[in-house]
Amino acid sequence: MFQAKVKCGVTALALLLAVAFSLAELMPPQRAIASSDEQEASAQATEQTMEQHYKNIQALKGLPASQMRPMMNYISAALGMSCADCHVRTNGQFEFDKDDNNHKKIARRMIQMTMDLNKQFFNGRPQVSCYTCHQGHEHPASVPPLPRVTPKEEARPSGAPPKPEEILAKYTQAVGGKEAVEKIKTRVIKGQSVAANGQGFPLEINFAAPGQYTLNVALPQSASTQKFNGSAGWIKNAREDRAMDGVDLMRARSLALSLAPLQINDPKVRLGFGGYEKIGDREAVALRGALPDKRRVRYLFDKETGLLLRRVVTTETPIGIDPEQTDYEDYREVDGVKVPHTIRTSYLDNAYSSTRKFTEIKHNAHVDEAQFKLPEAK
Repeated sequence: MFQAKVKCGVTALALLLAVAFSLAELMPPQRAIASSDEQEASAQATEQTMEQHYKNIQALKGLPASQMRPMMNYISAALGMSCADCHVRTNGQFEFDKDDNNHKKIARRMIQMTMDLNKQFFNGRPQVSCYTCHQGHEHPASVPPLPRVTPKEEARPSGAPPKPEEILAKYTQAVGGKEAVEKIKTRVIKGQSVAANGQGFPLEINFAAPGQYTLNVALPQSASTQKFNGSAGWIKNAREDRAMDGVDLMRARSLALSLAPLQINDPKVRLGFGGYEKIGDREAVALRGALPDKRRVRYLFDKETGLLLRRVVTTETPIGIDPEQTDYEDYREVDGVKVPHTIRTSYLDNAYSSTRKFTEIKHNAHVDEAQFKLPEAK
């Protein structure tokens, strides 16, 4: 773990943001499961607040408890820090509710400062964040580096931008056409799951429309499995055996969408033209829109081929924007439909980032619906 020595003042600002609230303060995350848009909205309305669910909450009172994990991940990434830099750890066990580490106290003040600035000057939108000053470093940079680099001006495309329906139609045609895509009801996938540290393990996924899957990664100590039935899910591995919480469910829905024949299939999401940008050496055209759960999404398509290259989903927290990025690579044809054989998913918390490399994909193979049945919640 990163063991930096933190000083007071501005340095403490960086540290304390990373510390004030790590993954949890003594208690496990809330296990709220939504089974539909209506149930999800109802769950949000009745969800516990930070102080109801965790111990010794001060700066984050009144906020939904489900925002703890995204906020802690954001702080850690924004400062390049870890929980151990600010939270108390006794005999290898974190005691998140304790205030013995002074860095945690300073972090509270910095978080409050950030939220106050956004409330006063930006109508509560998180325009000022930890990353605004720190940009991944313990100490904010206050002096511009020399020699100064002049940004290169790129030529803007001439003519009218493409319409969203034109971009989507080109994408559908690029993967094989609507008729070929609609024939695919299940996918049985084998390959390898590669963690952020480079370790790879055998992977098997069974997918069934609309948006159900089971995932099994054969880890050395014991298998890691996920089940998602389209609305609720379950996680089982060597450390835990539990229902998915709100954050897990968002990630599960994203994975299910990535496994679908078309990675864009929600008619409730209105998409608009989002400009142009480069992904590696590829020119990309973007569509952007708002998701039903108040998150925002951005799709980037290869300007030449029409294939989807990247999807970015952002979640707004009171201290910054929490992004989730999915990259689609190595498209190959399977039964007349082009399928990405490498899917990279990146989060601010690298423990959840992974690359899934597929070596075998079978369409319309038998997938037993019984495998999506979830255990009874404990």
